[in-house]
Amino acid sequence: MTQNNYEALQNLKAKVPHEADDVTGVGGDESVSEALSKNVFSSYVCTSVKIGVPHPGDIAEPTSLSAIALPATSYPLWDSIPANVVDSGKLSQLQLEGVLYACAKHQQFLPGGDRAGFFIGDGAGVGKGRQIAGIILDNFARGRRRHIWMSTSSDLHHDAERDLRSLDCYLNIINNCQTLDKETRATGLARDMQEGVLFMTYTTLISQMKGKGRLQQVVDWCGGPSFDGCIVFDECHKAKNFVPGKEAQSTKVASCVLQIQQMLPRARVVYCSATGVSEVGNMAYMTRLGLWGSGSAFPDFEAFLDSMKKRGVSFMEMLAMELKAEGNYVARGLSFRQAEFMELQCNLTAQQQAVYDASMALWHSLRHGLAAALVQTNTTSRELWKPFWSAQQRFFKLLCVSLKVPIVAAEAKAALAAGQAVVIGLQSTGEAAADAMQLEPGQMCGFVSTTRELLSRFVTQHFPVRYEPGLNEPADADRPEVPECIAARDSLLQRISALDLPANFLDELVHQLGGPGAVAEMTGRRGRVVADARGRGVYELRAKPDSTEMDSLNVSETAAFMRGEKFVAIVSDAASTGISLHASAAVVNQRRRVHLTIELPWSADKAIQQLGRSHRSNQVTGPIYKLVATNLGGEKRFAAAVARRLQSLGALTRGDRRAASGIDLSESNFDSPLGRKSLRRMYDCIIQCSPLLPSGVTLAEVLEGSSANDVKDIVASLPDSGTISAAAMITAVETLHDQLRDCVDLMGIGLGASRADTVAEEGTAITKDQPKDIGDVRRFLNRLLGLPVARQNLLFSYFACTLTAEIRAAKAEGRYFEGVSDLSGSNITEILKPKTLWVDPYNGLKTHQNDIIFDRGMSFEAACRKLEHEKGADDSSGFRRSRRPIFGKTMFLLALQKVGTPGVFSICRPNTGTSFFDMEVDELSAKYQAVSIKEVEEGWKDVYERSLASCMHGAACQQGPSCQVCLPSPDLRPVESTTQRDRPMTKSLSLACRPANMAPYLY
Repeated sequence: MTQNNYEALQNLKAKVPHEADDVTGVGGDESVSEALSKNVFSSYVCTSVKIGVPHPGDIAEPTSLSAIALPATSYPLWDSIPANVVDSGKLSQLQLEGVLYACAKHQQFLPGGDRAGFFIGDGAGVGKGRQIAGIILDNFARGRRRHIWMSTSSDLHHDAERDLRSLDCYLNIINNCQTLDKETRATGLARDMQEGVLFMTYTTLISQMKGKGRLQQVVDWCGGPSFDGCIVFDECHKAKNFVPGKEAQSTKVASCVLQIQQMLPRARVVYCSATGVSEVGNMAYMTRLGLWGSGSAFPDFEAFLDSMKKRGVSFMEMLAMELKAEGNYVARGLSFRQAEFMELQCNLTAQQQAVYDASMALWHSLRHGLAAALVQTNTTSRELWKPFWSAQQRFFKLLCVSLKVPIVAAEAKAALAAGQAVVIGLQSTGEAAADAMQLEPGQMCGFVSTTRELLSRFVTQHFPVRYEPGLNEPADADRPEVPECIAARDSLLQRISALDLPANFLDELVHQLGGPGAVAEMTGRRGRVVADARGRGVYELRAKPDSTEMDSLNVSETAAFMRGEKFVAIVSDAASTGISLHASAAVVNQRRRVHLTIELPWSADKAIQQLGRSHRSNQVTGPIYKLVATNLGGEKRFAAAVARRLQSLGALTRGDRRAASGIDLSESNFDSPLGRKSLRRMYDCIIQCSPLLPSGVTLAEVLEGSSANDVKDIVASLPDSGTISAAAMITAVETLHDQLRDCVDLMGIGLGASRADTVAEEGTAITKDQPKDIGDVRRFLNRLLGLPVARQNLLFSYFACTLTAEIRAAKAEGRYFEGVSDLSGSNITEILKPKTLWVDPYNGLKTHQNDIIFDRGMSFEAACRKLEHEKGADDSSGFRRSRRPIFGKTMFLLALQKVGTPGVFSICRPNTGTSFFDMEVDELSAKYQAVSIKEVEEGWKDVYERSLASCMHGAACQQGPSCQVCLPSPDLRPVESTTQRDRPMTKSLSLACRPANMAPYLY
């Protein structure tokens, strides 16, 4: 790297306007809706159950749902639930509420003749299993002696038994249909198997036994269509993949769940899932909620789905509100107030980066070798490329996880030394590599490299070496080996053997943290490699083969961790459902949990679900979450977004889009309509080698975080100082696009000439007829990992900047759907009396229009009172002044140090009040300096008064009168409103806008 390269890059970054330095600025990126969405959650208050014990946990409910009251009910629950269960808190008030409304809803029938169902959408750790047990107890007491409880894992049978026994319910629990098989005599089923709770998995439901489907066996056990007991679909999202009209494309689980509801129309159905109504397309199996069908607004699910998709996520939020209003749905969640969140940066060492780049080069050579071998062997099938890209994706994902092992092990050891317990969350285990090697118990194999075995296995199995007969040749013609292909394959295998690839990450973690005797492993794998007395790797089975020990292994490992026999727990995605690893007041191991997420999925929802294992009710301490991220392919940026938003407080519930983590993660959701549009825009510029970047994107933003050496060719045309000419900027942008064109070719995106190994595998190059191929964000993110480290970070930065620009433009144009928002301000005034827009003919619920204005600014006096009330004895809370002018003016803010997170501050401004975003201490100190109350008084009052009359961006505000940050001059804005269940009522409304911090709103 030359000094000129460095100076040119710094000169480019210096040209970025000062406004960009303060992304939360005087409102910055905050729209009106964002600034008013601070209160995503309200503390949960049980108003329907007055007796009993409050729930032992800090419970929150989405504000949008807390504003909706459950309907009154006269169901006599107390006739069946023993007083000691209520008085002792075995069922808390929260859980009693769920039981009460489920049983009440089961008294009703839908217009089509089926019994109505109930949906428990509570988050992880609230106690859905205890509520299910309460519902079964009530029905058992009323004479209904047969019930079905379906879940995802046979391990959860023990949890079901525990929940029922804790309520003094000793109803027989039949563990899966296989128990029925064993207890069937010549005269029929044994008497004690003829009633009770049949606990079974979804896998069993779709299986066959002696030519007869298990589904029919279950229906026969229930007694046929007259059955009126409970059917509980626990973790019911497992049935989500159903395509109406295309049953062949649907999963067997989804089809069977629908069938059993049709075959048992009088059954009392309970749906349980923490994911709620987040994906309306996955609700096809929820036929008992009455959202479509006879007597509803929609004739079938297809009509319901089409209507909801057209109207967007706002209507899904209203759907959740209506479900609660009708007594069909509850969604409470454990607050994250007690938890702490932090990012654990895992920057690759020079050696690790060299291993990564060498692996990338080998995959690039393999791709070219495969293309040549296909020609030499006369192989025309393009099916080869599907396993190629799949194997490459798995390889680099496993490699990324393996590279984190040293820092994760060090963090775990430090936590243990500090008297804490460690939970490590994984998505996969890499067991397939050991299976492919066909290792035998006791075999001395050394620590197996999962990535090496995966790559070797692909080359051995898929590299073509035999000549394939042509169309005009007989099918039984000889298939001789092609010497050139054999040589190429052997050369690749030698290079793979020479690569310095890491060992299996799970085996390595267990080894470094004390071995199987110190680490509780909850995964789905059967065997593992452990170190013997001499440190050599030996393959062993986790449990005896052909025994019941394997079935309960994860249960016993969990128990060992909770008893304090082991202080490290490693849990994979496959085995994590229902497992509790929190610092419960009822167990011996009450050490504070340090939860390390070594493998963070792209899905924000799934990432947050992973956190629910160590954060549950009745815990003595909240966990410390550490999100481990490398600096590869945007992983760091995504992890930072999740961590930053979780710090603002969250809970695992639904009903409000922001409630997945406690705050709106939509701008971190890359695979969204705007994400796909951004990807296509970026590809368009790269395809055309455009001299311009997408609108709203700057070269300095794209190159942010890149070293001068990595982008030396791009900045070569830029001057070391002074003004950057248009010609120099065009040259730099063209160079950027030229380099990234090579990158997307390495990824197989196929922007150039037609190829057989491009992004569409079965297609060729991208054309106007294939827009979906260049908008496939998941494929882009997965294949991004197959680039050299510097290039993948540059390409991802380009994509992220384009997405940010798209979101910014969508907000400015009013195309960004922000859904349910919470009104807050120092003064809220109603302009007109409420106007009834529509009355629901089914239940009489009314939809009102309310015209109001609210002042969201904060006066100097109010700021002083807030500082006096919230400032701690030794914290750094106080007033701050911007170090540089923002929009040509000095700005002021009040920074309040957050309790429990000393490095994070909540922010208050004179024009927009309390900010939606928190600010970290490093960012705060870089942009603002501390000042006394006397120094800030005049400036604060000036900003507060000016914001009443004009936009703080000044006369040059690009958004003009439509500015969403601090609304300026009077203006008429159209607002779309609707009513519940999306019945035909959509109307455009106009409200009078008020300037600056006086914002109008409709609710």
